[in-house]
Amino acid sequence: MKNDPRNQSVRHYVNGRFVSQYEPTLSLFDAGFLHGKQVWSAPRLINHRIFKLEAHLEKIRHSAAVNHFPMIPSNADFIKAIRVTLQENKMSDGVHIRVLLTPGHQVTASMDLAAIVDWQGDISEPHIIVMPEYRGWVYDVEQGIRLITSSFKRPGPDMVDQTSHDNNQNASSRALAEAKQMGATSSLMYDADGYLAEAPASHVAVVRSGKLFTPYVRCCPEGVTRQAIMEACIHLGIDAYEADLTEADVAHADELMLLGTMSGPVGATHLDQRPVGGGLVGPITRALQAEYQAMLLDPKHSFPIFEAD
Repeated sequence: MKNDPRNQSVRHYVNGRFVSQYEPTLSLFDAGFLHGKQVWSAPRLINHRIFKLEAHLEKIRHSAAVNHFPMIPSNADFIKAIRVTLQENKMSDGVHIRVLLTPGHQVTASMDLAAIVDWQGDISEPHIIVMPEYRGWVYDVEQGIRLITSSFKRPGPDMVDQTSHDNNQNASSRALAEAKQMGATSSLMYDADGYLAEAPASHVAVVRSGKLFTPYVRCCPEGVTRQAIMEACIHLGIDAYEADLTEADVAHADELMLLGTMSGPVGATHLDQRPVGGGLVGPITRALQAEYQAMLLDPKHSFPIFEAD
């Protein structure tokens, strides 16, 4: 994985102060560190504006509510933290901004939400963390990528609400490692009922007979890029649907793509060492890539982070 050397000197925001990449910052009794009570999202800064910022902040606030955080900051609180962080680093373009939230400090090592208080019994202030990095596209958008079908399943909503975008990524991390061990870029994960759920860090879509189909979001969070691609389909006149997709549906797809913030729509040319369609990035994927790039530069889809509230 390539990394931009400029990131070595980036300053990150933790509760109102700036720290270096490896400087110790959170206490042992922060609820995010102690019990994984951490939620996040990661928008992109493009030409002084942040793409779909409101949708990313809504994802964080929804995830915090699902996890019963005692206090949840407002959008204005997040925007202020993001703005001062980008100003501190003089960043204006080509930046991936990871925005995290923990409920705050705990008074004792307990999973009970009642422990997220100070020694006077007052509810702890939530902790906002902003970690910007210079990052380009993660995947090869032009040549496409190779996928496998993972042996790991996505947990279902009957176990825990999967629409939360939180710090529990163990299943996805193992599925990604499995793909790398087999020489692939990433993997497809199915749920316990045999329906396609997502890929690690990305949503998925298939194309059949010129129509796009993407899984329901029962077993994963709502994706900001996924929603942007659905909007792009409307603009391009492409019929797009949510659907329950089986392995057979995916195997017979004309096109297969991952949908994520770090590359937009990226075509898969092979699945389990077999070509997808003609083994090349397909025309619908190409059209969506072009439309997504146009959306990234269209001010109506982004937030002017350096303007006053």
